[in-house]
Amino acid sequence: MRIEQLQQLLKIVKMGSMNRAAEDMYMARSSLSASMKNVERELGEAIFCRNTKGVTLTPFGRDVYDQARTICGRIDFLKGSCGDKQEPVNLSVASMYCSLANDAFVELYSRYKGKEFTGSIEECTINEAIRMVAGGFCEIGIVTLFSDSENIALHRIEEAGLSFTKLADRRLCAIIGPKNPLYHQKREQTALFDLREYPYVVNYASPSDFTLEKLLDGRRRKRAEIQVSDLGCALRLIESTDAVMVDTYDKETYETFYAPNQLRFIPLADAPLACKLGWIRSREKSVSSVAAEFIAIMEEKIEKSNL
Repeated sequence: MRIEQLQQLLKIVKMGSMNRAAEDMYMARSSLSASMKNVERELGEAIFCRNTKGVTLTPFGRDVYDQARTICGRIDFLKGSCGDKQEPVNLSVASMYCSLANDAFVELYSRYKGKEFTGSIEECTINEAIRMVAGGFCEIGIVTLFSDSENIALHRIEEAGLSFTKLADRRLCAIIGPKNPLYHQKREQTALFDLREYPYVVNYASPSDFTLEKLLDGRRRKRAEIQVSDLGCALRLIESTDAVMVDTYDKETYETFYAPNQLRFIPLADAPLACKLGWIRSREKSVSSVAAEFIAIMEEKIEKSNL
């Protein structure tokens, strides 16, 4: 439990509403609600009675409120004695090559404009994300689990003392350009077998490549593999040749990067390629209010992205 969460509790009681408290603190309502649910989960009992008119304290919640008021009052006294310094906002994220996580981080920073914001978002593989969160180098990790290796990944996450929460099921698609014969066919879906005729672009900024390489190898590809580390180069190859790439789909990324290059996404029908986007955290610690706000931003973007 963090001091910020106790302060949030006091603000909610003062305003009599989650919505009004969130507006007063310049927070998303969903973020404030998630923060309070984390406190309730940590304490093991409900603090608020929620209804359409607002929120009221439960009997247990009144005890918590009294304690929170005492603790925050003492902290305010100490700050007044030592000189009131604004506590910096800090968040570190390990991201498995997720554009939605990058966008959420940028929005989080913009919300705290004018305040002391420190943080980091590091793109990495799932094993690196697990290591960084388990070691305390990052508070949370954003990862993608593929159905053919999901059980192994979940076992590693559990062994590291972490928990996984799903954010969305993601679609894997073949990405093709106008030079590819599949481009002008009106297909609602395709399969990896159909892609074996064309060069496959391996872009290591895409999480899907780590699992797709071995799957494509099993389909006896007839054309070469092209390895690139830059998305711009990958897009140019797909636009100008019959090469293909496979990646997860989200609307905002498609409209920003792929649509301007006249590239098409065709969903893959292969069952082993189902995947889940989610986040990992330590089971021993509650997430900070800033991390909860970051996840809430991601949830909002996922809802808008038609994942």
